[in-house]
Amino acid sequence: MTHKLSKQEKNKIFKQKLQRVHATTGISFSLLMYMALFFGIFAILLPFIQVWEKPSRHFKTADITKIDYSSMIDPVISDPDFPKNNIIITLPGYQHDPVLKISHQFVEPIIFNPNNSQKLENEGDQSQLANFLNAMHYGGPLKSFGYTIFGFMAVAVMFLVIGGLVQVITIKYKDNGKNNQSKFSKWHRKIFTWLFPPFIIITLTGAMMNIGFIGSKPMTYIASKGESSEIWRYVGPVLYPQIAHIERANESSTMLPISELIKKAQIINPNVDFQKLTLINWNDSSARVKIEGYNPYMPFLNGISNRPSVTLSAKDGTLIEDKRVLDKHWSSLVYDSIYFLHLLFGVDTATRLLISLLMLTSTFALGFGVLLYLEKKSRKFPKKIPVYNWMGKLSLSVMVGVIPSTGLLFLLQWILPFDLQDRFIWQKGLFFVFWLSTLMWSFYRLESYKAAKEFLLLGSILFILSPLAHFYGSGFSPESLYKEEMYEILSVDIGLFLFGVILFIISRILPKNREQIEIFWKKRL
Repeated sequence: MTHKLSKQEKNKIFKQKLQRVHATTGISFSLLMYMALFFGIFAILLPFIQVWEKPSRHFKTADITKIDYSSMIDPVISDPDFPKNNIIITLPGYQHDPVLKISHQFVEPIIFNPNNSQKLENEGDQSQLANFLNAMHYGGPLKSFGYTIFGFMAVAVMFLVIGGLVQVITIKYKDNGKNNQSKFSKWHRKIFTWLFPPFIIITLTGAMMNIGFIGSKPMTYIASKGESSEIWRYVGPVLYPQIAHIERANESSTMLPISELIKKAQIINPNVDFQKLTLINWNDSSARVKIEGYNPYMPFLNGISNRPSVTLSAKDGTLIEDKRVLDKHWSSLVYDSIYFLHLLFGVDTATRLLISLLMLTSTFALGFGVLLYLEKKSRKFPKKIPVYNWMGKLSLSVMVGVIPSTGLLFLLQWILPFDLQDRFIWQKGLFFVFWLSTLMWSFYRLESYKAAKEFLLLGSILFILSPLAHFYGSGFSPESLYKEEMYEILSVDIGLFLFGVILFIISRILPKNREQIEIFWKKRL
């Protein structure tokens, strides 16, 4: 005769299953989650890092209304090999980049220092630190396979966060436990509960971007009834419509100074931070200039595919078109909203730092979750016996070993010569080799906490040395960076140094073995 489960017993079994599924899924995706969060912090700070890493960007950002544009544009346009129509001018300050960039879809960009109109040598593929850190955030080095894996990881994270919230609501957890297991559980739950709204939004948009990238081809093929699998063939003309062709009058004409045209555009739409110009039929009587940018008063709705613009006659400055944020097709507004929530395009420095702090806090919550799993495993052994668990060793390398490996990346940026052949391949290769060596060391060291101390100490040294290498390699001291108003570059140096100091302090106070660590966590959690 079978025993019929009571409602209380069913509820208990449901809660146990919920916890087991959460723990199994969490530990399965924990390391990928950590990588996305860790490198995501650097991705948020990408505009500052990409200026810091390049010698060609070491000068202050010029006022876009006080630049002698003709001294830079005229020599480029006079080159018979440079296209004469739809020339794009990226203004100083766009994405914190101080250069003025003249480009066209069919030629390599040409960059200038707008303070003195000097043509600069762009580092190009020789310097890709910021882009590499950003690519590590979403699995870029593994191409389509990486996008897919990280996309499904983001979906799993949403499942975990929502499932964890259900657990918090349905299970009456006690926060007064004294052992490490209780403390890890407490802070894992609390931090993710506090950060639930921003974390779920960023994760959801990240999943849509990665999974959307992979899933777009079969969906496009089905929607187009087999005509094509290239999604940009259909959405490109809507999101990024081509500029209508304007016939040249073939009459030479004097152009108004670009600085004057920018001032006129600022009067017409004072809410827009203008960032790019498109020169159409330049030096012809039919010439016009499209001045586009970002409206910070209407975030979420513009900045990526939707860019408010003012089109003026380059001959006399008369208004041709004033395109506002809400004039764009609704699909572009949705597209920009999704990307804005993840890429944080156009937000100020304070907001970037705040989101970085939230993501850093999330890494601690994730770390406590992994420690909770490993603590449960270690409970099977007496305290005096070191626990040698493969998942613990792998987690140590991925979650702690990545810190000195990233510090090496920053240090190599200013140690490796910029004219070194295949410079970035060397830099990237040494990063992966070093990171792999931390995995070997993690398995070699019997005591994981001792290995963690060594990784943190090494990381602190590398991060502290990075700004010193930058000062020496660039020829700029902290004082000269401040005096010459290169605040973005100086802020990266200060950030790297402070991060190194924090790592050094943690490496000194962290105990070496399992017995001491229990006392350590009891005092601090």
